[in-house]
Amino acid sequence: MAMNGTFKKISVSTLAFCFIFVSAITGCRRSSPQKANTPAEDTTSGISKSLNKIISGRKGWNPILKDFYGKAAADFTVTDITGKTHKLSDYKGKDVLVVFWATWCQPCVLEIPHLVALRDIMGEDKLAILAISNEPAELVRKMAKDKDINYTAISYQGVLSEPFNQIRAIPSSFFIRPDGTLKLAVEGMSHLGEMKAIILAE
Repeated sequence: MAMNGTFKKISVSTLAFCFIFVSAITGCRRSSPQKANTPAEDTTSGISKSLNKIISGRKGWNPILKDFYGKAAADFTVTDITGKTHKLSDYKGKDVLVVFWATWCQPCVLEIPHLVALRDIMGEDKLAILAISNEPAELVRKMAKDKDINYTAISYQGVLSEPFNQIRAIPSSFFIRPDGTLKLAVEGMSHLGEMKAIILAE
């Protein structure tokens, strides 16, 4: 049924701005959003007090997939944009940060400088950063060049095992302990200080 001029037309540029602004706060959804936790619900059983403190003071992200915390992360093999193969189990003995992202996702792009800085302050001997996009390698390669990405950028169109196949939005990040167990999984953009704090938390 046609509207008779009751509503003003909204320009495409205004809609685009609103989408970018909202996305930068909430992340890029792949499906219907989950209800955000209230601060009273933030504490997660089975993890340390220091990690719970980081969760309760978070900005712009939510913990996800709590049933997998403390369990061994499923192994996977992927190839980065330079052609080098990476197997998750090869990184046992060091912390691993696995990030799912895309070049079209504004919060993912805003998160890149924080990941670059994290790579600068935590060496490869202590931390592996694997950033996985399901886009063609050429797109990922171009973004890596444009943004001076200094961590491992990966183009992968396959399906990984759980918990990695359970994400509902990007960016989503998985913090994995040196023993190969999942410490924390988060949905939404993280900042440098938060990432570093999560990695260093017990």
